[in-house]
Order: sequence, then structure tokens, then C-alpha cells
Amino acid sequence: MGERESGAFLLAPQDGPSDHVTAFICYDDLDPNAYQGGAIAFHAVGHAALWGHCRKNKLRVVADVHTHPGRNVGQSPIDKRNPMIPVQDHTAIIVPNFGNTSWWSLDGAGIHEYLGNFEWRSHPLSRGKHRVSLTLW
Repeated sequence: MGERESGAFLLAPQDGPSDHVTAFICYDDLDPNAYQGGAIAFHAVGHAALWGHCRKNKLRVVADVHTHPGRNVGQSPIDKRNPMIPVQDHTAIIVPNFGNTSWWSLDGAGIHEYLGNFEWRSHPLSRGKHRVSLTLW
């Protein structure tokens, strides 16, 4: 943590009534070459491993999270053109400062909803209803 971009998929029970995250799996656990170029490049082998992991453990992907080097948690052009899960309504979370931030708050994180066709909607935490929330249980 703190030296390069990294990320993970946030997972929930397959048949659960909500998107309550109960597990995660890091990009490089699925694709050992995901960080070879300094930025994240997630390959087909990683997606195949992700779906196999989810099937085996009866989980589903509810969001992905990755880090950016500075304070900017907006999506880069690369982020916008390469959604980790290119399915409408998927949530992508960006954490600043290579993840060197509070574990107990989403303050400073970017929350982005995939609309399809490489279009996104950002959900600032400062506005009323939140797309995601952080709880201890």
C-alpha cells in the first residue's frame, strides 16, 4: 500500500437480499500481471478467475475499488474507457493517495456508477443520499 495503484473487487453473497459486502479479492490475486506496467491492467485471465471464485464461493461482485496516486478521485480517461465490470449500474470506488487514508470513512473517496456505453455518473458524498455506505456490520 502507498506505492502504486492497486485494487479489489467487493463481493456479497450470491443469494443475499442486499449488496452488503462480506468479502473481497484483490486484482493481483486473480491476475498476477495486473500491476506490471505501474497502472492497473486487468486481463481476461483475471476475469475468468474472478467468475470462477464467485461461482465456487457463491458470491457476486457488487463494486470494485482501486487507488489513485494523489488526491484526485475522479475517473481518469483510462478508467472511463475500461470499466472493471462493464455492466450498467456497477459501482466503481476510487480511493486517494494509494490507499493511505482512513479505514473508517469514505471521505475523500470517489463513487462512480457505470451507466453503460462508457458513460458514468459520479456520486459526491457531500450530497444527501449515498450510493454506498461504510458500516462495521
